[in-house]
Amino acid sequence: MTTVEQGRWHPATWWRAGLVSVLLAAGCATPQWQARRGVNRPAYALYMRGLMLEKTAHLSEALDAYQRALQHDPRSAFLHVRLGATYVKLGQPDQALKSFQQALALEPNDADALRWVAMLHTSQGRIPEAIGVYERLLEREPNDRFLLGTLADLYVLQGELDRAVALYERLIREHGTSQQLHFNLGVLYGRLGNYSAALEHLSRALELAPNSIEVRVALGLTYELDQQLDKAVAHYEEAIRLDPFNPRLYHHAARVYATQHRLTEAIQRYQAALDLEPGDTDAVFGLVQTWVEQKRFDEAQQLLAKTLRLLGPSPALYLLLGIVYQQADAPQEALRAFEQAIAVKETSAQAHFYLGAQLERLRRAREAKQELFRTIELDPNHADALNYLGYMEAEEGANLLEAKTLIDRAVSLDPDNGAYLDSLGWVYYRLGDFAEAIRRLERAAQLLQTDPVVFDHLGEAYLKQGERAKAQQAWRKALEIDPSLDAVKRKLEQFVNHTEPGVPRP
Repeated sequence: MTTVEQGRWHPATWWRAGLVSVLLAAGCATPQWQARRGVNRPAYALYMRGLMLEKTAHLSEALDAYQRALQHDPRSAFLHVRLGATYVKLGQPDQALKSFQQALALEPNDADALRWVAMLHTSQGRIPEAIGVYERLLEREPNDRFLLGTLADLYVLQGELDRAVALYERLIREHGTSQQLHFNLGVLYGRLGNYSAALEHLSRALELAPNSIEVRVALGLTYELDQQLDKAVAHYEEAIRLDPFNPRLYHHAARVYATQHRLTEAIQRYQAALDLEPGDTDAVFGLVQTWVEQKRFDEAQQLLAKTLRLLGPSPALYLLLGIVYQQADAPQEALRAFEQAIAVKETSAQAHFYLGAQLERLRRAREAKQELFRTIELDPNHADALNYLGYMEAEEGANLLEAKTLIDRAVSLDPDNGAYLDSLGWVYYRLGDFAEAIRRLERAAQLLQTDPVVFDHLGEAYLKQGERAKAQQAWRKALEIDPSLDAVKRKLEQFVNHTEPGVPRP
């Protein structure tokens, strides 16, 4: 019914072969017809003819026979259902739906018609309508295992996870335990953030299927989300033992090792994934990121160059190469890599953003702004570009209201982003609204407790409000984070000398 990959829930298709085959095969002389045979023999004879034609794949002729039978017995819900089923076989779902609806107009609780209608609604993406019909069926057949499971799957598709959980729990109570049901419940509880319940059900699923890689991965993901990283990686390693040729399993293990700063193990697992799939870009990204953390820039650049030769030009790979050059303090090489990303895909908003940021670092402000404007043109909701451009304008002090508009848009997209709030606070400072600046900068400092620039800004704003003690405290915090900030040192020295700090912000 479901699979898990990288923490995402993938419900199985609603289409259940059992239901379809049973419904398509239906057509024998039912008790309703047995009771009516003496009443309407012409309709029954045409029905039997249609059934034989249907079974020999003469669908158009079968359709004609059922339509003629309905002329003799137009109030037969059964015939309308049979006609609809034939329309389904002919690939005419709209006509089929009309036939089933006619059957329901005659017999509102006809189970076959309701099942067909629910199936057609689902096949055409009308999930709420399908749910409504399945709920009607479940009222009539409250213990039907298929209905309970199908409705639970549809609730998942609709995002009604609590209702899906209730049905899976009910399935276990009324029909007994199974590995799949516990697995589904574990994944759902994980999505709901109830990790203890998720682990309980996934552990039960593992007891029932000890060699299930799917369950091992789900357990690993859940332990990872619950910050129990040793247990997470143990399940990933066991999954690798069970399926050593699955590169995704190495990814999972490597990710946890990297989070634990066990970089040697992370590198080994990423390299194992690349041994299996040399063009696996996810493994390339993971391995490059780990090497950069170790300042092994040459190896990262060589791997990216090799991957570009293997896969051909790729904006994402060029962007990553540019970031590696940035970290290696090779600004011109970074610039060229970002330009190559744009050459491959001119409409890449992210490539224009990185190029703009790099140009700004190289003090080429006019060109930087052009790239950032191009980023926003391609992606109006690119919050980083909105913030970056707004901050540049705020620093220059010429277009402060425009700067505020840009940064306001970024904050509206990500209200708890400390960098954006710092920018907004700095705009208010530049506008002379020091109280509002302090409010925004204090929130930014809560979110970015290791960013010295935020505390430098906060010190400036406190000073303008006459809160000298708080200004000193903020600047001391900035120096505690980064002792190399000479301008901040000079501000504090001026306090000691009882003079007003007047050194511009670095």
